[in-house]
Amino acid sequence: MTRPDAIPALPADSTDGQARTAACNTNRGHGATPEPMAWVTYNAGNRVLIKGPLDAAGAAARRLDASFEVRVLATDPDSDRIERPDTEDFGPRLLRARPDSVDGYLGAFRVTVQDGEQTIDLCKGFGLDPSATFDLVVDLDRPAAIQRQKLPLGYFAPDDENELAGVLEGLPDLVGDFDKPRYFDYDPGLCVHGSRGQSGCTNCLDHCATEAIHSLGERIEVDPFLCLGCGSCATACPTGAITYTAPSGEELVDELRRLLRRYREAGGSDPVILFHDAEAGAGALAAWSADMPESVLPVEVEDTGGIGPDAWLSALAFGAGRVVLAMPGDTPPSERAATADQMEVAQAILAGLDIPADRLAIVDIGGDESALTGEAAPTVAEPATFAGLGDKRARMRRAIEHLYRQTGSSASIQPLPAASPLGTIEVDQDACTLCMACVSVCPTQAVIGGGEEPKLKFREDRCVQCGMCETTCPEDAIGLQPRIDFAAQVEPQERLLNEEEMHNCPGCGKAFAPVKVIQRMEERLAQHWMFADESARRRLWLCEDCRVKAMMRDQGSINLQN
Repeated sequence: MTRPDAIPALPADSTDGQARTAACNTNRGHGATPEPMAWVTYNAGNRVLIKGPLDAAGAAARRLDASFEVRVLATDPDSDRIERPDTEDFGPRLLRARPDSVDGYLGAFRVTVQDGEQTIDLCKGFGLDPSATFDLVVDLDRPAAIQRQKLPLGYFAPDDENELAGVLEGLPDLVGDFDKPRYFDYDPGLCVHGSRGQSGCTNCLDHCATEAIHSLGERIEVDPFLCLGCGSCATACPTGAITYTAPSGEELVDELRRLLRRYREAGGSDPVILFHDAEAGAGALAAWSADMPESVLPVEVEDTGGIGPDAWLSALAFGAGRVVLAMPGDTPPSERAATADQMEVAQAILAGLDIPADRLAIVDIGGDESALTGEAAPTVAEPATFAGLGDKRARMRRAIEHLYRQTGSSASIQPLPAASPLGTIEVDQDACTLCMACVSVCPTQAVIGGGEEPKLKFREDRCVQCGMCETTCPEDAIGLQPRIDFAAQVEPQERLLNEEEMHNCPGCGKAFAPVKVIQRMEERLAQHWMFADESARRRLWLCEDCRVKAMMRDQGSINLQN
């Protein structure tokens, strides 16, 4: 968030402007960015691979000075075998081959090519050490080998001559050791990606612009070298299993509370929180400053994509009249979609409290800026004072509770969009056999068994709409319903979804299964040859011990030759 010396000179002609200056220009700044808890270090040498058509790749390679160890991969004409074109100025530093894959990041790119029926490492093809990698890659092929919304550091696919010139000119600046923050933290204990072999939430994978996130079955893994800190994974995560650390959600919410309190104490009114980044957003802020209301409080963050509904709703609970995100024009589509989806959810929550949806808005830098103006009176009469402690859902719940008690205590149930991390499940009681498969896979314990009793219970405040109960149910008896039941969020309680009569073994009287489970089993086995006679079907109604005794007694009744 913005440091005091990074805040642009903003007008202070009104009481609001003077209050803004007092609130933002403190020793701490309005949320000075904390030092990251962890760093990622890139070690990049001078080995450059330029791949593409021979003439273009060769010409680009000749423009690099002798300080680089350049290799050229000619990709035309298409060849099934690795060849060494007779080009005098490159000699063994030039190969022709069909590219297979390019993967990695600054200082550690691995490239494979086809050689007949086998795939080999390109460094090996050049006669380099088997452990060697390329530090930098300039890809002139179309389509480029790596097709991602955000390319890895050290990989370039320039679209034209001007862009290529800029890339070649900047390569010397990428040789050396470089540190960047480890932008994320991951708690597998909160992850709902999978459970007991069932697939659940894939939000982080679906919205990662760098493809840094991979599935490990029931958990995920993030490559910190590929992660470039857009934060859309954290915005889309329903539980807070993956969190943004630049800054953390806890730090951000705490500083929003302090910022808005300082602004009020200095006499400011109708505050608008404007999240922006240090590049496009800071430039836009300078351009907007003359016409922008002096009640707008700029909050600089690493990337607006990493700011989610826990921060937006908390800011409104702390007394902001509006929360606006300044979105750069080159924001990757997946990041933009994650923010837009979650903002739609948050706006629907506000609608349930009769708070206008425009109190949360996105401003496209270079586009419509009207979200920065207009009425922005606080939505609450008494600003909240809660801390940012806990996970994302805890912060959201505290914000929703405060908004509910301040503005809409009569609100009941509000439908939410499909991307909602809140909701309930519907159970078809006629189809449900109380087999408890849903209970076994629910990662948040939202679906609860009845212990010794055949009951299915539910805690709506815990449900994250991951869908594992729905996909696991053998009877297709469960459906998801994204919504917010304000009472269930504010005062969580268990509620009964289904119950059934417990069956008692006719042999010993032991209660061992719901009646409907045995009925369904009998229906499904009715056509099986082993249960063709009445005595075999009766055994289904016996407990395990009595069933064995009955089989011994009825020995010979099962025709094993049939």
